[in-house]
Amino acid sequence: MTFGELALLQDSRGRTYLFRLQEGGAFHYHRGFIRHEAIQAAGPGGRLVTPHGEVFTVHRPSLEDYVLKMPRAATPTYPKDAITLCLLLDLAPGMRVLEAGSGSGGLTLFLARAVGPSGEVHSYENRPRHLAQAQHNLRAFEDWGNVTWVEADLAQAELPLDFFDAVALDMMEPWKVLPAVTPALKVDRFLACYLPNLTQVLTLLQSIEAQKLPYLLERTLEVLHREWEIRPPVAHPRFQQVGHTAFLVQLRRLKD
Repeated sequence: MTFGELALLQDSRGRTYLFRLQEGGAFHYHRGFIRHEAIQAAGPGGRLVTPHGEVFTVHRPSLEDYVLKMPRAATPTYPKDAITLCLLLDLAPGMRVLEAGSGSGGLTLFLARAVGPSGEVHSYENRPRHLAQAQHNLRAFEDWGNVTWVEADLAQAELPLDFFDAVALDMMEPWKVLPAVTPALKVDRFLACYLPNLTQVLTLLQSIEAQKLPYLLERTLEVLHREWEIRPPVAHPRFQQVGHTAFLVQLRRLKD
């Protein structure tokens, strides 16, 4: 690990702390501190002990770790939902994806990784502060050089015909952009919407029917994330449901 790189410390209770290594820096904890030079020397997978006996393990943060802890201008698409969206969109390296809005960049990061350096992500956001935060968050983790940022209202965009392999919409009223988006999505490819409640899901489907847009509803999902806390030799381990509830709507583009 080098100075300037992101590091993740995990304590004995599973709590994690994300920060960037700096020469002369230190990680401060209520039971002692650890100098960044010691973290660098221990390296990923290493162990460190504070002067008060608190044990930490050293890691490079995963994309999930980073998205959960990165600065936010808006509530991010949580990793459990972002990775499911990538599945629903049937993404592969080299594909072109249209996204709106950029938000804090959480979904953008997952899309960019899924399509790889040879692919393209075109991310639309009409709120300058949110766009700036998304750009910063992507650069701070890893910039694959495959994201084009557009500060504009997607509903007013002039998009090339049959250009995108997938469309991901994380916005309050996705039905407003469908007339602009639909001609740009390749036939028999997928559009997925990230919506916080079923009322919006119903409004989306009603709008598609009213506008006579060529979509086939494949499925509507709620992704639950249940985490188990195991403490042997306890007979009945405790568990808790973790995460954010949202609904993912998968639509397939049909011929007109």
